[in-house]
Amino acid sequence: MKIRWLGHSCFELTLNNGKVFVTDPYDESVGYPPLRVRADAVLSSHDHFDHNHFAAVAGDPQIINQPGEYEACGAKITAVPTWHDDAAGAKRGSNLITVIEADGLRVAHLGDLGHLPETDEQRAALAGLDAMLIPIGGYFTIDTPQAVQIIEAFKPRCAIAMHFRNRCCGFPISDEAEFVRLTGAKALPNEIELTADAPAGCCVMAI
Repeated sequence: MKIRWLGHSCFELTLNNGKVFVTDPYDESVGYPPLRVRADAVLSSHDHFDHNHFAAVAGDPQIINQPGEYEACGAKITAVPTWHDDAAGAKRGSNLITVIEADGLRVAHLGDLGHLPETDEQRAALAGLDAMLIPIGGYFTIDTPQAVQIIEAFKPRCAIAMHFRNRCCGFPISDEAEFVRLTGAKALPNEIELTADAPAGCCVMAI
């Protein structure tokens, strides 16, 4: 499986069968270059402009944006309900953790998770992961120390930071510096190939 970071919480996941998933497509107001991407399926964690801009994704993709279990493009998809805040959704509503199982791998996209995992269903979704795509910026989501707490608790083989401030995104959220300091995360280009024997560790990708 190839994982390419397109900015913010948006990733392109290309399976070994050639099928493409895109997660949380954003609109141009976020600050990144406009998305130009084609996909067979889109996973959207919640209905906010920086995570649900489906018009940016060509190819008439299947859209998965509700809790449940799905089969799509040769993959098993499990979308688990969580909250976008630490007040049971009172501030920002709901959010999905989405687990993609394909190519012998388990990859979880945490969307705009706003709290530590608190239910058996949420904890099960984060167990045994090959890759965890996790927000670190705080304010709208969990912050870096909470992200590190989740990584240390569930021990994914690979953790990839997302939803942080950088030269493109000027949201009032933190940058990657603390995440790098606390985890020793490596700076990588915006695409990696994930295999069953890929080395463990944390990383920050660059556009």
